[in-house]
Amino acid sequence: MRIPAATECESVPVAPVLSPAADRLPDVGLAGHRRDARTPGERTRIWEQATAAAARATEQIQAGTDPHAAADAAWAASDFLSAAGRVVEGRRGGPLTAAAGEYDRAARELWGRVPEPSSAGHGLRTAAVLLTAARFVGRTENQQLLARLAQLVALTDAVTRLRENQDRAAQATAARSAAEQLRLTGAQRASVPPGAPAATATRSRQPDFSYDLGRPGPGPVQGPPDTRRGPRR
Repeated sequence: MRIPAATECESVPVAPVLSPAADRLPDVGLAGHRRDARTPGERTRIWEQATAAAARATEQIQAGTDPHAAADAAWAASDFLSAAGRVVEGRRGGPLTAAAGEYDRAARELWGRVPEPSSAGHGLRTAAVLLTAARFVGRTENQQLLARLAQLVALTDAVTRLRENQDRAAQATAARSAAEQLRLTGAQRASVPPGAPAATATRSRQPDFSYDLGRPGPGPVQGPPDTRRGPRR
């Protein structure tokens, strides 16, 4: 039996406003970034949700009452940091992207184990998807960026202490290095005049990381990060 073709009057599903699938728009906005169809209010909510998710994950790790939830939050923070680097610095990467790559070593569990899911980890993964959907930092969104950078510092500091308490020296060093780079990036961004592109601020001074700007950074590939990744070696 032949199925009739769709007609113009038939309804067509529309992707939700905050879906990463809406990340394909033809026109280009400031600093070469593709323009976003989301309203300023929607973009503000994305920033607020991302910052709140990082704060909840930080509290979960600092509490020390649930090792499994802390492990999942530390693991999910890798996706969150990678998404932040891609949104702020784009494909070329920069200090924030390098910090995400450094932190990735601190996020892994021993023997390639995948932590049990937790609400804090789920919140970070959801926030990473929303950040990917936001796609760039607008020139009027400097305060939101500074708030998120400050929360990222707190999150990586918490993971540093977690790994120190677990006697995982190499992972503690990686998390500490990421936290230091995030502090530097936040200080640089705070000193940039209002209206300057975010990527310009984070690339204004190069850190002591050896990464090639000609290669894709250590952040995720295009598209939203996986909600649950397999073991990393």
